This record gives sequence, C-alpha cells and structure tokens, in this order.
Amino acid sequence: MGETCSVCSACTDQQEIRTTNSQYGVGRVITNNKKNIKNQKINKSINNINILNQPKISIQNIHYNNNISNNNINSIQNNNKNPINNKRNLNKNNNNNIILNELKDISNSNQSDKDDILNPKYKRKDGRKSTLDSLSFNEQRKSEFEEELRISLCSLKDRRNSSGYNSSGGGSFLSDDESYISISNKLFINDISEYLPSKKYKILSKLGSGSFGKVYLAQNKFTKEKVALKQIKKSNKDLLSDGEIKDEIEILKALDHPDIVRIIESFNTKDSYVLVTEYCEGGELFDQVRNQLSETQIAVIFKQLLSGLAYLHSHNIVHRDLKLENILIQETEKSKTTGEDLFNIKIIDFGTARIFDNKKRKPQSIVGSSYYIAPEVLKQKYNKECDLWSVGVILYMFIVGHAPFDGCDDDEITDNIQKGVYRKDDKRWKKASKEVKDLIQKLLVYQPKKRLTALQALKHPWFKITDSNILYDNVPQSDVVECIKNLLTYNIKSKLEELVLAYIIHNIPRPKEAKSAIKLFKLVNEVGDGKLLKNELKKTLLLFVSEKFLDKYNFEEQFTLIDGEKKGYINYEEFLRACLNRKKILTDNILRYAFGFFDPTNTGYIRKKKMKSFFGNKVDDNTFQIIFDEIDLDKDGKINFKDFKSMMLY
Repeated sequence: MGETCSVCSACTDQQEIRTTNSQYGVGRVITNNKKNIKNQKINKSINNINILNQPKISIQNIHYNNNISNNNINSIQNNNKNPINNKRNLNKNNNNNIILNELKDISNSNQSDKDDILNPKYKRKDGRKSTLDSLSFNEQRKSEFEEELRISLCSLKDRRNSSGYNSSGGGSFLSDDESYISISNKLFINDISEYLPSKKYKILSKLGSGSFGKVYLAQNKFTKEKVALKQIKKSNKDLLSDGEIKDEIEILKALDHPDIVRIIESFNTKDSYVLVTEYCEGGELFDQVRNQLSETQIAVIFKQLLSGLAYLHSHNIVHRDLKLENILIQETEKSKTTGEDLFNIKIIDFGTARIFDNKKRKPQSIVGSSYYIAPEVLKQKYNKECDLWSVGVILYMFIVGHAPFDGCDDDEITDNIQKGVYRKDDKRWKKASKEVKDLIQKLLVYQPKKRLTALQALKHPWFKITDSNILYDNVPQSDVVECIKNLLTYNIKSKLEELVLAYIIHNIPRPKEAKSAIKLFKLVNEVGDGKLLKNELKKTLLLFVSEKFLDKYNFEEQFTLIDGEKKGYINYEEFLRACLNRKKILTDNILRYAFGFFDPTNTGYIRKKKMKSFFGNKVDDNTFQIIFDEIDLDKDGKINFKDFKSMMLY
C-alpha cells in the first residue's frame, strides 16, 4: 500500500493500484483516492518516464476529471504527499498565513535592459570585475596575441589555397551561393526506422519503468558516450498519442541551450518510440532540497534554470510542468572560491510543452503538477508566466524546505494555490536573506502580468551573490585564450563541411575542452537568454584584441559565418563548433563514425543524393552540384573516406 498522510485521515482511503520501480524517477505509485477522485484516467504525459538517475521516494501521478472552482481539470499530475516532507506544513487556521502581495508594474522593458548590458562600453555599476575582466590582456599582451592570430590566419589561407579552395575574401571561404544556406541541428536529428537502437547502443542497465515504458542507461558502441534511452510503448496509445510523442521530439530538436537536455536522435520501431538523450549523472535536483544548500549554491542553480526558461520563452515555448523531478544535475564541481559544491543542471521532459502565442492567453487544458501549478492554469487561461510561478515554488522549497501551497488532498492544495496563500512564519524563511524573499514574492505574484519574466528575474539583486568569480573560477585563462583564438580563426570552405562539423559536435561525447567553452558561452552571454548577440561577443573579444584588429579582419563577417542558422545571433552549439580545437576533436575514429552517419548502408561512399537530402529545398540542384564537386576530389560522383577526411582536416 502507498504511504498515508501523517496529519489527516483523508489519505487513508487510498488504494494502490500500480507500483513500479521508483529508480530514475519513473516508478510512480498511481493511486485511486476514493473520496476525491472519480472517473480516474492516467495522465497522458511522457513525464511518467523521466530521465533521472537515483532512487527516489514514490511520486503519485494521476489524471482526473473532478471539478476545482468550476474548472474541469483535464490533466494535473498530482503528488499526494508533500514533495519535501511527509508532514503537512500548511494549517488553514494559522493566523500567520499571509495573502500574497502583488508586484507593482515593472516600468523598464526587457529590451531596454538588454540594450544597456550589450553596450560594449557598459561597466558594472557595483565596480566589481567579472571573471573575463580579470582574464583580459593588457595592451602589450594584446599586441602579441594579435600577431599570433595573424600568423594563424595566414597559415590557414595558405593551407586551404594549396588544397584548391579559394577564399572569397575576408574571413569566409564560402561562395556567394553557399553563404545564404542555414545549418541547424534539425537537419541530422533523425527519426530512425531503418534499424533498431540495439544496432547502435549497448544497454548497460535499466534505470526505471513507468506507465508508458522504460528508461535505460546505454552506451554508444562507437563513441562510448553514455546516453539515456527513453522507450515509450505504442501499445499505450489510449494513454499517450503518437502526436504527443512527436510533439516532444520536435520541440527538443528545436532547442539548443546548455541548460536544456540535448536530444541526440529518436527511433520509431514496430513496438515503440525510443528517445535518445544525453545522460545526467548527478540525479534529480530533488535530492538537494533536504541538504539545506547555501543561498549561493541555490542562486547558481536558479541562474541556470532562469536562463533556460528565458531561452524557451524567447521561442514562445512554455514548459508547463516545471518541478524538482524535471530538473537534473549533469555534474557537480567545487568552487575554488568558496569550497562549496556547485551544480550544473538540465531542464528535461517536454512532453507537455507547447508553443504559445506570446501576446495572448487563450483557453488551454489544465496541465501541470499540483504543488507547482500556477493559479491561472487552473482557470485555463495562461501563457509563459505560469513557468515563472513554478520557479517561485521551487525556490521557496529550497529556502524553506517544504512546498508553499500544501494540503491533504488535491482540492486543498489547489484551493490554497487559488488563494495565493503561503506561510512566512517558518524559521528558515525568517533566516533567509531579504533579497531571496523578495525574489520569491515577485515570482509568486497572483496576477501573471505583474509577475517577473525570466530575464527580469535574472537581473534581481539576489543574483549578485553568484559573482562570476564564484561561478567560473575553474576556467583556466589558457582555455579562454584558446577559445578566443579558435573563434577568431574559425572558418569553413563548404556547407557540407559545416554540416558534418555540426553533426559531430552534437553527437560526440563532450571533450574536456568543451567544459571551458560552455562556461565561456555563459560568461559572454550576459543577458542570460542563450542567444549570443554581436555586441556581447564583441565586448568580450575587445578584452583580448583591439577594435582596430577586429575591423581589419572583418569581425562582422566572422560573426555571420559562425551564425550557421542565419538568425542574427550565435546559439550554443554554433559557439562550440567555433571554439573547440578540431585537431583534438576530429580523430580518425570520430571521423569514421560521422562518415557512417552519411553512409548508413556502409557502401564506403557518400552519394550526392544522400547529402542533398539533408538540405531539402534550401539548395537548388545546380548550387548543390557545385558544392559537391568541391569535395569530390576524384570527380567520380561520390565521396569516399579520403575525400571526407580531407574536407574536415584540410
């Protein structure tokens, strides 16, 4: 039988109808509460198969149709016990309950804030130096570094010209016909049906199981990268439709941010769908709530969470089910400054995510998890602001140790959410800093329009405690300098080369060098939305080279070249492609692995038709023929491995 509530008898009538392995967060105890739930229907969310990695207390997920304040609940994932403590921490008769104060209208727009930060001459108002400032060069070192770059650029042109590839001038070797072609990860994140996952991945262990399928820890047989395989059985179509699964895959394919889980590929087999995503070794963020982390540690986590959200919302994507179980820890590292553990996180589970109209709050189904759900979601008229409410709930949990809106059953929990009532008499609340309490109150604002946006929350004074010297004190100057050098000398001679490089960076295990590049991306992206704008990058580069050097070597053109998707900003993986040292990454084994992707039938050749399929209608036949002929050094109408390797290593 499932655990019962320690405060009231309302839960004692619960009858357990399914128990599964709770490891990896997918073993949910699905209960039938006879008093409160009629016509139970299991939730249709993919979230029942979270990609987690440590044993967890059972979390109850149900899908029910009872009325709450005259609104028909179509899909609430409910946790019938407090996600932090078994004891109920909310007393209806407690005189210390305080009705939530609402934030005054925010006068400054996000864009004006962003423009201020992006000014290359902008300086911090507190006078402190950031990590990048402390790593910057003096004038003499700038001159020496510029000379190193000139030598590298000249050598690069000589090598390419000797190989038969002529520069079109400036920093690009692409022809005018090629320069307009965009390269995105969507081109190679395939929905594979030709073969089974077992051909490519070795199952290492079962991580968990749930209503819709199983999750496995697996290893790529070629690259040795550990991944999570999320198997969803097609036999459960009455619970989860093909459309819902494909929606999650399509949303994940469109995302490219360091704090959002990376989808590698998916399989469509006879019996199931299989999603292959990166594996997060640190487990659920849930585990850390009980550890009473310092506010600095918590702020580091929430800076990443809000950055990921700012990115999602800039694409009009609303997660709709942010909760502790849907945030994983990728890795933990110690801060040299404080000696504390700092956690790198990933947002997961986009099964309920949707693309919303940014300006309208249309009637929508009620989706979410009961402790975290926003009041406007219960009214079925909501937008991206509902995610910020959930962030406020999670932050409250970290600071206080229990959920802000509690109750013995679903009705009481949602009733308290709709009242906007939460406790402020807890000892831990009283000990918390005034800054973090202010941020919580500005996130748990009842009226969505008055709630902080993700970008506004990132600018809150509380985050001053996450000084960049604490966040990024493990970044060696030598790594930063190498990344800057690679950025300024990055070049490609063909869109086919760019496509292959994009595939490799997305699919191979992240090398050690990538850690510093990822941190550099976050440092440069001061706005925090995961979109690196021209002025942000220029502001950083001017710490290492002069403006005269950038003008002479066509910084504008270099930025456009790195922006493979031609969006006007550089995203996360585009930045990695330009930052990482190819000589260290493109080993013979990695190149053969990539070659195999473009030659799936193992003929030993990549044929023109296969390569053309990745570009679709973006390239006309004549233009593609010219591109292909540049790589086909033997002029035999196909690319062998020798041609392929020559293209990538010039």
